[in-house]
Amino acid sequence: MDYVYHYTSADGLKGILESKSLWATNAEYLNDFREIKEGIDKIKSLRDSLSEFSQRKLEEIYAKHKKLPLDVVQKAMQNEEVHLANHFLQFLWDIIEKTELDEIYTTSFTTERDSLNHWLTYGTEQTSYCIKFNKEELHDDLYFRQRKFLSSYDAVEYKPATNILNSVLEKHYLPELLGYILNSNLDEKEQDEKCAIAAIEAFNEVIFKVASIKNRAFEYEKEYRFTLFDPGIVSLNGNEKVDYFDFIDSSHFEFLEPEHGEFFPLHYRTLKSGVIAPYRAIPFPKNSIEEIIIGPSENNELAVKGLRSLLASLDFDVEVSSTKTSFRRI
Repeated sequence: MDYVYHYTSADGLKGILESKSLWATNAEYLNDFREIKEGIDKIKSLRDSLSEFSQRKLEEIYAKHKKLPLDVVQKAMQNEEVHLANHFLQFLWDIIEKTELDEIYTTSFTTERDSLNHWLTYGTEQTSYCIKFNKEELHDDLYFRQRKFLSSYDAVEYKPATNILNSVLEKHYLPELLGYILNSNLDEKEQDEKCAIAAIEAFNEVIFKVASIKNRAFEYEKEYRFTLFDPGIVSLNGNEKVDYFDFIDSSHFEFLEPEHGEFFPLHYRTLKSGVIAPYRAIPFPKNSIEEIIIGPSENNELAVKGLRSLLASLDFDVEVSSTKTSFRRI
């Protein structure tokens, strides 16, 4: 069973428990402010090399499928079949260039339990807390899709955006394109439509990957990140603008309508720096919390007593423990 941990202050813990929700902060307000911007800028700089990479990989996949020598396939793919990969990449770049990435919200976790580094970095001078979540219980992708949001829980990547983008395309989307090429029942218009949908899906996956890229200087954190993204309206190849979930095949989803206001409404909180940051409240199942660890504190007994009282009042069945670190502030 996998667990992730969220370190927070006393006020943060109280708010999380009382609202039964986590706070996903706008990604622009992350502690490494360059993360998202640098990731996207790096991807934009890859345009020419990515086209060459995609063409080469498509040829390799095709050769393997047909059990033919690569040089034979390369000659064969100089004909009309090659247009599909080019259209796919053109769609993808069009989306990357035109989409504003200001509606990405994230919540950070770590795989490190009772970590002194995290107590020092994310704790307060008073008492801090670490919430242990059962990762499998914490996230249900269908829950968010039914509310027309996309989401992911991913380990943070500490490697260049180049490798991540190439991996996304090679493992998922280039084989998908090959399937369209080999499908004799699809005419060119149908192929282009499927290609456009694949480009949208690739872009969304890239967004989640970029939102999970972090500078190697932060590698010690062993971070795990929840990301929430509103795909909004899409338009490709001069087509009419439509809602993302109308654009893709979403007939198998039973979408929900909010009873009041909107899903995951926008709130604001004050960061340690004094900056006011927008966030969205993300509900979680009560049974996803299995333990709360109390950090270094001069008032440990009172902290334990107060936390147990709060948990009982909110009907949480959660283990309470204290840090094993010997750190103290003097």
